[in-house]
Amino acid sequence: HPLIDDYLLLLYVFPLSLILLKDLSVTIFFMSEAIEIYKANNHEEASSCLSNLIATNIMESKSNDFSIGLSGGSTPKLAYSMMLNDISDFSNITLWTIDDRWVPLTDENSNQKMINSNFSQTNSKILAIKYSGDNPHEDAELYSQSLKENITTFDSGVIGLGDDGHIASLFPNTAGLEETDNLFIANEVNIISKWRITSTFKLLSNISNLYLLVTGENKKDILSKALNGSDLPVNKLLKMRENTVIITDLDV
Repeated sequence: HPLIDDYLLLLYVFPLSLILLKDLSVTIFFMSEAIEIYKANNHEEASSCLSNLIATNIMESKSNDFSIGLSGGSTPKLAYSMMLNDISDFSNITLWTIDDRWVPLTDENSNQKMINSNFSQTNSKILAIKYSGDNPHEDAELYSQSLKENITTFDSGVIGLGDDGHIASLFPNTAGLEETDNLFIANEVNIISKWRITSTFKLLSNISNLYLLVTGENKKDILSKALNGSDLPVNKLLKMRENTVIITDLDV
């Protein structure tokens, strides 16, 4: 599809994004039938774009329950703070964690700690990854079971893109790339922590609205590789999904 840059045409083609389009000067276009890109001018604009899109998903949902998968790291922090204002009611929302380092909740590297600090003030249900300190595989299995018991549909999810092309904690050349059965697994990565508890391709490919937030000049090369069909974990996921939304402040 050609670049769509006419405001009225945007409103016609994407009627569900009215809130977003009123507030932001973003451009929406397709790289393919499976990849939709929102181009923002900076990280703040990209974060607001993400927050508005998720708020729109919630308003358009016909279900009484809505689930959002959240990633850790510094990139989505601003979007999470914006979601507190853009989402008027968290009472029917379940928040779950895309991946985490296998570390205690008190550890500064804990994604769960960051997510809790942002959303514990809401009345959402937070499904936290538990750290037993005994066995990462058992902890992953317990979290898989928790998701099955509490979530019927995976409505929205937020992931980032690592400099090496990893998504969630599915790093290149790790065993987790081959997992096909479970929703969550323990994956040995030996980066900051030996083990990660992570969503699998099976789970990530079944999130209805998956948002890939990629901002900052340091991500320019890896995003270019991802969009040009490299053999990276992110590309494996993109090929598995019917549609993925990329939100970026980079020229693509």
